Amino acid sequence: MRVTGTYLKIGDIEHFIPNPLPPQNPPLQLTQELTMLYGEASFQLGQLNALAAQLPDPQRFIKAYVIKEALLSSAIEGIHTTLFDVYSQTLVDSKPNKETELVLNYTNALDISLAMITKEGLPIANRVILGAHKALMTLCGEDHSNPGNFRKQAVRVGELVPPPASQVPDLMGEFESYINRSDDYPPLIKTGLAHVQFETIHPFLDGNGRIGRMLIVLMLIKNELLSIPALYPSYYFKKHHSEYYMRLNAVRTVGDFEGWLAYYLKAIRDSSLDAFKRIKQIQALEEEIQQLIRNDSILGKMGEAPYQALDLMFQMPIVNIRELSKHLNKTYNTSSKIILQFVALGFLQEVTKQKRDKLYRFDPYITLLENGY
Repeated sequence: MRVTGTYLKIGDIEHFIPNPLPPQNPPLQLTQELTMLYGEASFQLGQLNALAAQLPDPQRFIKAYVIKEALLSSAIEGIHTTLFDVYSQTLVDSKPNKETELVLNYTNALDISLAMITKEGLPIANRVILGAHKALMTLCGEDHSNPGNFRKQAVRVGELVPPPASQVPDLMGEFESYINRSDDYPPLIKTGLAHVQFETIHPFLDGNGRIGRMLIVLMLIKNELLSIPALYPSYYFKKHHSEYYMRLNAVRTVGDFEGWLAYYLKAIRDSSLDAFKRIKQIQALEEEIQQLIRNDSILGKMGEAPYQALDLMFQMPIVNIRELSKHLNKTYNTSSKIILQFVALGFLQEVTKQKRDKLYRFDPYITLLENGY
């Protein structure tokens, strides 16, 4: 049994303080199973990356995939909303409910973090992590989680009592140093080790799970294993959520980094394969609808506008005529004609019964994204 940390007793409470990474006494054992899973995860991740590089407009996929990860990662924490709620928020006058706001915050936090590490060239330092947390946890009218700051009080997570707040800055300093230095472990393995260490330190009052899972995507992109955030590891973590917590806990209790890494590599492998298949399905759906447009007696005579509308709906699968008109720079009547014909062809559905600003859902696309939750 590997000892992975020490306990510090303060009053009647024993706080667990993890040892710095990498695992020691003994060092990490790259077993035959881990080697096989590492190969499988690397292959599927490479396949996804290669396909993403071939996309004529990868940005169109990014938003949907980021929202999918945001929904899944939030659901692990008991925060539930829907693709419809997220995509329709900009089209309705009402403020989002707390759950939808948190999911929207997740997408914003990832955008901010990616800009810091890709455009500004920053390492994945505590400045990036704190910035992501501030974007994630800042809610209208509420401030219970001290957004953008490490916790100042003790917390309990199930049976784990993480390190006392006074030690969090130093532990996060060690964490930052580890994830940005070179060592003997490949980046895919380091990313898995970093996730469990972050969750054990538990540096925030709230949002640790979501930030920790976001770090997986950020580290893979920073280490050039992924070119765009087209991966949603929470797909697997949500599907096997009981094992997720069991594997994290077993690192602390019995030092089983190997068991955690086997689980994590399966998550990367299966999530990469799922994302790869969905891109293929989206491409097939687009080709199918493009053919419908070409064969349609009305749309076929409208030039490029129907194809531009279709392209837009892959970015905004909940739309109204006013918004479509604005983005296409077409008249309201032209946009209305396109939408009504899309409805007649069966791939766009009205989802409100109001007379003005009716909302329409790009049903086959949203169904494709939601399938397998």
